[in-house]
Amino acid sequence: MADGNSVFSLDVAQDRQPPRTLFRSPSHTLRDARVPETDAMLQAADAMPDISGMTLGVVPSMPLSGPGSALGSDDEAMSAMAAAVHAAKSGVRNTAHKRASRGTASPSSRPHTNSARPPMPGRRPDTDSMSEARAPTPAMYWNKRSTWGERPPQMRSQTMTVIGSNIYVFGGWNNSVCYNDVYVLDTESMFWTRMKTHGDAVPPCRAHTATAVGTRLFVFGGGDGTQYFSDLFVLDVRTCVWERARVTGVVPAPRRTHTCFHFGAHVYLFGGGDGHRALNDLWRVRTEPEADGSYVWEEVETTGGRPFPRGYHTSTLVGSQLVVFGGSDGQECFGDTSLLNLDTMEWAHVAIDPPLTRLAHSATLVGMYLFVICGHDGSDYSSQVLMLKLDTLKWETRMIYGAAPIPRGYHACALHDGRLILHGGYNGQEVFDDLYTLELSSYSYLPQVPEFVIGCHR
Repeated sequence: MADGNSVFSLDVAQDRQPPRTLFRSPSHTLRDARVPETDAMLQAADAMPDISGMTLGVVPSMPLSGPGSALGSDDEAMSAMAAAVHAAKSGVRNTAHKRASRGTASPSSRPHTNSARPPMPGRRPDTDSMSEARAPTPAMYWNKRSTWGERPPQMRSQTMTVIGSNIYVFGGWNNSVCYNDVYVLDTESMFWTRMKTHGDAVPPCRAHTATAVGTRLFVFGGGDGTQYFSDLFVLDVRTCVWERARVTGVVPAPRRTHTCFHFGAHVYLFGGGDGHRALNDLWRVRTEPEADGSYVWEEVETTGGRPFPRGYHTSTLVGSQLVVFGGSDGQECFGDTSLLNLDTMEWAHVAIDPPLTRLAHSATLVGMYLFVICGHDGSDYSSQVLMLKLDTLKWETRMIYGAAPIPRGYHACALHDGRLILHGGYNGQEVFDDLYTLELSSYSYLPQVPEFVIGCHR
């Protein structure tokens, strides 16, 4: 099926067969997978509805201290904040919201977890200051950001790549037109510009990859309509010049909905769909050209058994290991997790309970946590923030304040300067052009944690 207006149109198979119902994970909720310290948080919030999500919707307006507040007195609030900062620096969960003083707040004034149906857009604040005013200092919170300049249009299946203090958005489509523009967001001023590029012509595309290698973007694959690409383009963001790479060796098949990442002297490619079937092959191309100016592709042999073929998954580099999560083959939505050791090229498959299903999501490494944001769970679009603690391979919960984005998938997300930045996406009816930040606050210390081994504390 081609990438269309249905979640079942996954770019992994071009033939239009009647869609099968996507596989749902067993009816576990995150209450089944909570860690012991999560119990106190959930018991304190006993008035909240039972949910399987973890993010928060709009938090009712309340004082941060004093009678009826979420944190009690000023002294209690300051103690809670100091304890939370210390906990975050130690790689431990935020305990600020487990204070006994929560009992002083009425159920209607407590922070609440975000259900699958967050408030309607018209009821959520559209300024940065309102979200900040509602969240204690240590807490994470969502902001719908105001930006200036030449903003990107509504788009989905675009890429967002960080180089320096700039974010580069390339490609995407609005359900009718594909783009080949490069938009640059200055993260300090939140000002957009559309880059005036030169060099080789790059076709409009969606569901491609754009991988940062120094000051260059390696763009591979993607497609437009029924076309699937296997071209490799390199953009030097300093000169704004596109180069269509001249490649040698065996070239990967045309595809989209794949993933790429930079490791060592190569850009690696995994999976995707070619319009007829989902793929699970692994390729790599050298990031430096040969003496004759060509780039060399090669297929990588692995052991341990590859993951099932898939597209719309995520591949996240953690040291010398790759974490592949979720995705779909066009018929089933996956909730499995596979690890590839890039030193030995051996796959390992880990069972995580519950196996939360996701496709068209984003997954970003923050310290020893994998932040999985939005996407489709096999039945509906989500605005949840799932946090996978990689040393224990367990899902954890967090209080997140502010107005969460409308549920969506096919968005782009990147980490920069203590915040996760989310752009665009699609919810089955509407294509978005909005920009949100998930302010990590005290959790911005997480990237400073020492090295760890995935699954070492299972």
